[in-house]
Amino acid sequence: MGRDMEKSMWPEVKEKIKLNWDKLEDQDLDPLKGQLNKLSEKIQKIYNYSFMRAEREVNDFKKELSFKKRH
Repeated sequence: MGRDMEKSMWPEVKEKIKLNWDKLEDQDLDPLKGQLNKLSEKIQKIYNYSFMRAEREVNDFKKELSFKKRH
């Protein structure tokens, strides 16, 4: 999945994000508009995670999405 995803995929991905990070709400995610590269910033801020931890979690999430998309 590239930096931006198809708009049709965003609602489903947004729900998966909220399952992984339950403190994130629609008002946190809607401004991203499918740009997962900005997700780590939100996670850092809301969860008070280090940059590296937030990046690692988002990268793992992206890998999981890519894996599910192929299978």
